[in-house]
Amino acid sequence: LEATGLHLQQSLKKETKYVSFHIYIYILSVYNIYCFIVCALEILYYSDDTAMTHSIVRSLLAKQDFDEVDMAKRFAEEYHKDPDRSYGGGVVTVFKKLLSPKCRDVFEPARQQFNGKGSYGNGGAMRVAGISLVYSDVQDVKKYAKLSAELTHANSLGYNGAILQALAVHYALRGESERDRFLDHLIGQMEDVEADDKSVADAQMLGYEDRPFSKRLKKIREFLEQGSVSRSDVLLELGNGIAALHSVPTAIYSFLRCMESHPDVPDSYNCLQRTIMYCILLGGDTDTIATMAGAIAGAFYGEEQVPQIWKESCEAYEETEKLADGLYELYHQPA
Repeated sequence: LEATGLHLQQSLKKETKYVSFHIYIYILSVYNIYCFIVCALEILYYSDDTAMTHSIVRSLLAKQDFDEVDMAKRFAEEYHKDPDRSYGGGVVTVFKKLLSPKCRDVFEPARQQFNGKGSYGNGGAMRVAGISLVYSDVQDVKKYAKLSAELTHANSLGYNGAILQALAVHYALRGESERDRFLDHLIGQMEDVEADDKSVADAQMLGYEDRPFSKRLKKIREFLEQGSVSRSDVLLELGNGIAALHSVPTAIYSFLRCMESHPDVPDSYNCLQRTIMYCILLGGDTDTIATMAGAIAGAFYGEEQVPQIWKESCEAYEETEKLADGLYELYHQPA
């Protein structure tokens, strides 16, 4: 799959009964949940996932590289301009501090969160795929995924989740179709990422074993070898919550499992559609899990698996196509 492949993310907000699609390269968003069943045409509005994704992409395009000060400013200003995108309360506090003229270190507000422990939610991971579409070197993907997440998530279980998500998009973009090899790449990278002192200390502080992301990637391998695994087992071992640890591995499993047909999803769906529908069936933090799984699936399968009706039902999809063109040009820019 070429770097020009379409990357789709999707999110379901149960409280407002809509599904939001984030498409990388397109980064499209928001679609009515009933479209899966009755193809109702209705333009609805994207959530914080897409808003922050747009900010990352605009920063990368404006600066032609990663610039943490510019990116943090864009996050905060986007929230201030349009706060009704279902932002979490914790990140709003960070944004308000970033907007203060007293802010001299853009990473400091995130470090102050939760009595200095930092956030370990999945907000850094849900928006990170644009990093994988700009940087082709895996070390750059890890470096800038971490930095982009640390603007709001200072706990290693938060930013390591963003690193894992970015790596999954990275390898999907390169067309790694063998599931064992895909997991080998991720496990090898994450065992190294999770070996540093802060990662070990943060995991212990929260009551987890060492290298918790790597452990869950190995559980994914077990599930795939078993073939038929109940959704209850998936939720028990991988989770469907708002913590990065309880959602990023779930998204990766959903992508890999849905390379093949699933008894709970109609055969009429293609692989990308199946991935998104399966995430919806898992429940919980469906919006972000489907967002992340959709980004990975979109990187792998490309634009041809995205139904035209989905695109046309997304808010601001034409604007997003322009961002897509910019990402393509930046990716192919001579070093």
